[in-house]
Amino acid sequence: MRNKRLTIALGQMVLDTVIHDSQITHLVNNQSLGGPPSFAAIAGLILSKVYSWMSPPLVYAYSCPQAITLLKNYPEFNKIIGNLKLQSECPQFRLIYSDDKKERILFLKRPPLQFNPNDFNWELGRPAIAIIGSILHEFNNYKIFRFLKERCSYIAFDPQGCFRHLTSDGKIKFRYWWDPKIIENVDCLHISELEAKYLGFGKDLISVVKKLLETPITSVILTRGRNGTILGFKSNTGQHIFNIPAYLEGNIIDETGAGDIFLFAFVNHLLAFQDQLTAVAFATSVTSLFLEQKRPLTAFSKETVRLRQEKIREGIIES
Repeated sequence: MRNKRLTIALGQMVLDTVIHDSQITHLVNNQSLGGPPSFAAIAGLILSKVYSWMSPPLVYAYSCPQAITLLKNYPEFNKIIGNLKLQSECPQFRLIYSDDKKERILFLKRPPLQFNPNDFNWELGRPAIAIIGSILHEFNNYKIFRFLKERCSYIAFDPQGCFRHLTSDGKIKFRYWWDPKIIENVDCLHISELEAKYLGFGKDLISVVKKLLETPITSVILTRGRNGTILGFKSNTGQHIFNIPAYLEGNIIDETGAGDIFLFAFVNHLLAFQDQLTAVAFATSVTSLFLEQKRPLTAFSKETVRLRQEKIREGIIES
């Protein structure tokens, strides 16, 4: 049996809401949560029940009280709710989904405070993996990553919040971002196709991945939705870049949290089995199953994952 690696999910946890007649209504009935920590936790809890080599993640997040209340109503979260750090000065979020185009608009009551890693009990389990997802600039200091790197053997970072600029009227727009000092402490970087164009390395995605692999980063995941994923990684023989197909045979219901689930599945599989291509095929397979469910809490079988994983693996092409 492979050794289990304790994973922590770090970031802002936000509460999904909808607006009716200018009133904010929390989705208590559906208990719909958004944000990297919650989706990583959901994915980890389910996967750990299916795969003996994977452990449920610990979740540390700046969380609004409403999110804490909803999480306590999830039986699956009972075991980890005690490890979730509640910040009394945490910002509140309103995350609004458009039913027609599935567009997400993030409104912030006020910008998030900068993440303070010293708030947390890092002796608990001595985690091997840290998966970090930002909402808006809270992970914006290389000292945070240096602190985490000293306590975790592997750092995976989704810098989505670093690309976001909060306008004076409360809307989110994209901005250019690049911080070499942060990147020095990152093992795996996950970005979207749109975010890749805001790194300042040009518009050609393959060239962007090559540029990223010239840094200390060992794995680059560049997701392109229905167009699949570009995976870049380094080995003893140099750089390798592959095009990974998406699994498109199912009916996609909701794409929320897909990137967070993908990153969690990829990193855990990679560190368990040390095979980049098998890991990315596994992550693509698992993510496709989540996308096809209204709520990502339905159990699925190893056989279903395996069949999809094999089909995806067969379609991988080196660039």
